[in-house]
Amino acid sequence: MKTAVTISLKDAFPQAMVVFRGLEESLPVISELGYDGVELALWRKDNIDVSSLKALLKQHGLQLPVISTGQVFTMEQAWFTHPNGEIRKRAVDIVKGIVEIAAEFGADVNISRVRGYVHEGDTKEQALQRLTECLQSVGRLAESLGSKLLLEQMNMYETNLLHSVEDVGRYIRQAKIPELRIHADTFHMNIHDVDMCAVLEKYSDLLGYIHFSDSNRLSPGSGHIDFPAIVGTLNKVGYKGWVGIEVLTQPDNVEAARRSINYLKKLY
Repeated sequence: MKTAVTISLKDAFPQAMVVFRGLEESLPVISELGYDGVELALWRKDNIDVSSLKALLKQHGLQLPVISTGQVFTMEQAWFTHPNGEIRKRAVDIVKGIVEIAAEFGADVNISRVRGYVHEGDTKEQALQRLTECLQSVGRLAESLGSKLLLEQMNMYETNLLHSVEDVGRYIRQAKIPELRIHADTFHMNIHDVDMCAVLEKYSDLLGYIHFSDSNRLSPGSGHIDFPAIVGTLNKVGYKGWVGIEVLTQPDNVEAARRSINYLKKLY
């Protein structure tokens, strides 16, 4: 397994859940800490210049396995379950642009907050139908470009839709969108998935990416999640994908990233 850390541009949403901000300043530090790559948060296709970013990544020996889209929700105010069809279309168009960028790097695309939620007056079934239609549209482009979509489970304090790996896995199997995979997150799993190892094993064929953060949202090893057991399960099922570090930056971002990678090196 390779390890990435979350990063955004300097002018990203102030409360974006990332460890680093700013590419030119952060990539040398991330490389020196020993990470293999970065998970980059974008909200529009034109956020970056592809050739410049490729050069920066090559310079620092880093890969870009995943681009995340949560800021399409916060920065662009667009998401897939919105009752307004024009807003849904705008969300799809924006995410398609990000898929095109991801394909340039051989990266997959995270679908987290941009999937939306069940609006007041709507049913869960209506929300899921809208979500499926949008994912099918984006998925066709992703499939043609060789990328996967990574649908992340999120806890009940952040959304009212698809809280657990069990929820997301069941949804993906029912939706039957070939390029759709599970993006698991141990912080959210700790709230909703009763047996984290069992559910990872159950849906191992759909697992495309996983975030590691502890029960207190700090670096792995800072709380009570049993990461040795989780890594053992990932090894057991033959998971060869990436582990992304998405943690609170305490005591500061560099130290949080250092503690995370040092802990994972011991586990690996």
